[in-house]
Amino acid sequence: MPGQVENPREQKVVPLHKPRGSRKNWLYAVLAVLVVGFCVYEIFRINYRPVETEIALDATVEDAVTVEGFVVRDESYIRAEAAGTLVPLVTDGHRVAGGDAVAVVFSSEDAARNYTQLQQVREDIAYFESLQNKLGASTADVDVLEEQVYSAAQSFVLATRTGTPDTLASYAQDVCEAITSRQLSTGTQIDPSEKLASLRAQLQTLEAASGGYTTITADNPGYYISHVDGYEGVLPYADIADASGDTLAAALRAEPASQDALQSCMGKLVDAFDWYIVCVLDADTAAGVASGDTLTVEFPLTSAEAVRATVEAVKPTSDGSTALVLSCNWMNQQYASLRTEQVRLVFDEITGLRVNNRAIREVEGEQGVYVVSGNLIEFKKIEIAYSDSEYSVCVTPTNENGYPLGGYVERYDEIIVEGTDLYDGKILG
Repeated sequence: MPGQVENPREQKVVPLHKPRGSRKNWLYAVLAVLVVGFCVYEIFRINYRPVETEIALDATVEDAVTVEGFVVRDESYIRAEAAGTLVPLVTDGHRVAGGDAVAVVFSSEDAARNYTQLQQVREDIAYFESLQNKLGASTADVDVLEEQVYSAAQSFVLATRTGTPDTLASYAQDVCEAITSRQLSTGTQIDPSEKLASLRAQLQTLEAASGGYTTITADNPGYYISHVDGYEGVLPYADIADASGDTLAAALRAEPASQDALQSCMGKLVDAFDWYIVCVLDADTAAGVASGDTLTVEFPLTSAEAVRATVEAVKPTSDGSTALVLSCNWMNQQYASLRTEQVRLVFDEITGLRVNNRAIREVEGEQGVYVVSGNLIEFKKIEIAYSDSEYSVCVTPTNENGYPLGGYVERYDEIIVEGTDLYDGKILG
């Protein structure tokens, strides 16, 4: 109102300074930034290393070459005056005695197929009869039976990679038998009588339709092979080590005998245990090979496993190459089917630690590398056993007692590949 005097107690007071609390908040923020920055710096300082490193791990390299090989065995034909379809009775590569039945010959493919089915039905009947005998049997040790199932299944899977149809069928049968035994042990009801009745009826039908056949027997003991390829006489088995280099090389280009000449052949027998591989190498590759050496032979395009072979002969050829004769003494179905094959000859195998060539240095006449040990740099010696353009394989020498010498690079060492001003004992900061 006009003329009214304001109450001095109601007048607003304006502070001359900011509140003390806001200044504290500002100080806390600065301190927090400093603490975080210091922590980041310490983490970076601890983890930062001004060097590039690689871990020393195991590595294996092979001195090997891949060439064509020709297989020579002590083979003799099994001849018989029979024509028709041959059905082997034994597996290729199986050892037989003189006079053993090795095959049967039928006049037609239908008769041969009927015989094969007849044999299969007989095997099935034997299986289900044995299953019938197991009925009522039980065991509390189910874990053992489960382990048999797993083992049989694992063997079957492995056989699918390297096996043949014959071996796969055998492994599949093992799986079925293991599973059946497991089911019976837990009280599962299985009645094979209906299946047996069906198989026996099928057996009678096949037996009624079966015809005559000619039985082929082995003339002498040996390893039976059901097929012939016409290369059996290309090189003389008994004198192969005395053959010239050109004669050995010619076997790789040889033509097989005509089919007319092989019509009466019902398979063959391999008499001797040893068999040979003939191959031709360039002179430089064969320079370090000598008679008596042993090496590993692989057959990469077949299911045959690698074998150890002995060098029986090293013969020069007229074109400057070198022919080798290698002897082996393993025999099975896979080896029995080999003739002209791609072979991989492994002369040597070196196992050591893989070291980047960029890390290798020479210090006071010693070849070695720098490794990170904690926060220190340490120089360790190396002994190179193999080297290419990028990496070396290093081995550790041993003393007279066979113990590894100290001071050499070790497995899992952190090897410095890139860095400057490196020396033994330097502290990484």
